[in-house]
Amino acid sequence: MKHFSVHKNFFPEAKNLRAEFDQNFSNPRGTDSKRFVWDYWYFEDQYHLIRTPAFYYFTKKIYRNFHSQLVQWGRENLGCHDISPPWMSYYVDGCYQNLHSDVPHGPWAFVYSLTVDPKAFKGGETLIMKPDVLDYWSTFQDQQDREYQSFVDRIPANFNQLVVFDPRFPHGVTEVKGTRDPQKARLVIHGWFVEPRPYVVGGLTTAQVQKPLSEAMYMFSEEVAKINPTHGTVSIRLEISPAGNVTGYQEVTNTLVSLAHNQQEVIYTKKLLKSLFANLHFPKAKKKSYLTIPILFK
Repeated sequence: MKHFSVHKNFFPEAKNLRAEFDQNFSNPRGTDSKRFVWDYWYFEDQYHLIRTPAFYYFTKKIYRNFHSQLVQWGRENLGCHDISPPWMSYYVDGCYQNLHSDVPHGPWAFVYSLTVDPKAFKGGETLIMKPDVLDYWSTFQDQQDREYQSFVDRIPANFNQLVVFDPRFPHGVTEVKGTRDPQKARLVIHGWFVEPRPYVVGGLTTAQVQKPLSEAMYMFSEEVAKINPTHGTVSIRLEISPAGNVTGYQEVTNTLVSLAHNQQEVIYTKKLLKSLFANLHFPKAKKKSYLTIPILFK
């Protein structure tokens, strides 16, 4: 995964979440309390949407299953142990978010869509600026014109789709045009993955992997301190045999950039990570283990 990834059919019970939202809007004349929990967030030229805390909106059992799956996904794939209290927002005609960044809420942001039909309106895409725009002159060519599509990625809000992205990148939501009906609106749950720290499953425990990891991190920090600053997050996953040897090394995420605009420093940092962590030795266990390690560069 680079600066964003898209995961379709994320939650098996997505229809239950959506059905509860629809039920709360089924009677336009109703005065149920769920009709009065929405905040109209307006910040001139920046944010224009309707939102509510997702945790309190849904039936606890239905929401808890979604929350648990999202947290577990973050642990296994990002090394982030929790998520921020998520918002749920709907976007009707005229709603949008202009470009912004979200540092330092968390190393990764997410947008989960409960939008039934993104063709019911125009716009409403998650908007993320392309990496080459942020380093514009290194890839500049004067042989051709460049227009809007070449500067940004636009990701439609398809039903039951999870988008995970690097929140340092300028991002937003394109203006929704057309519907004023909440049930036909762009509907999403969004927030940040937080609390990055090693996550292990299998034969080894967190306590057992701590000493080898601490030693490797100390050696790594000593070497990285010799080069110019880098910034971003790298998550690596180790497969560890019952004998305690690393039998698999995978870079799961990488948003590393050189603040000195020297790509060789990024390449060197990645090689250094692999040379140290792929050769670690852990205590013996009854079965193999998988260890996800998030490493934040600031």
